[in-house]
Amino acid sequence: MKHIVLCSLALGLACASILEASAQTIGIVSMERVLQESDRGKAVQTTLEERFGEQQQAFAEREREIRQLQAALDRDKPLMSKAQVEKKEQDIKSRIEAFEKDFTEVQKEVVAAQQQEGQKLLEPAREAVNQVAEKKKLGAVFEASRSGLMYLGESADITDDVIKQMNAN
Repeated sequence: MKHIVLCSLALGLACASILEASAQTIGIVSMERVLQESDRGKAVQTTLEERFGEQQQAFAEREREIRQLQAALDRDKPLMSKAQVEKKEQDIKSRIEAFEKDFTEVQKEVVAAQQQEGQKLLEPAREAVNQVAEKKKLGAVFEASRSGLMYLGESADITDDVIKQMNAN
């Protein structure tokens, strides 16, 4: 008899907690949008563009030159000797290898800088999420791209509110 009472009590408590949880509202937020569209996020993007913009332009120019050399080789190949073709191909190959090496090094720097700057944005973004969640009396907030939810109505998306709150802070 004692076990039946305890099981009934445990079952009742479990049902009550499920009912309470279902009464709470759930929200989602796209942290990617928050980091891209907030004033702080835009400032970070501008900083990164200023820091790496010239290098990216230089790489675009180098890539264009390599493509022009390849096009010229393809165009002139029938008129060239085998030795000339091999020399041009080797030149293009060495330029591509140097380009890829340099590009990889700069990409590592860009990724490291993005991560470093992104970390500075995370705490203010979390604070903004917490403030909006408390204001809207949400029981839980999930990150939109990582929540695993298959469907959640648009009314649950608090991203715009979080961006406004982050800009206001």
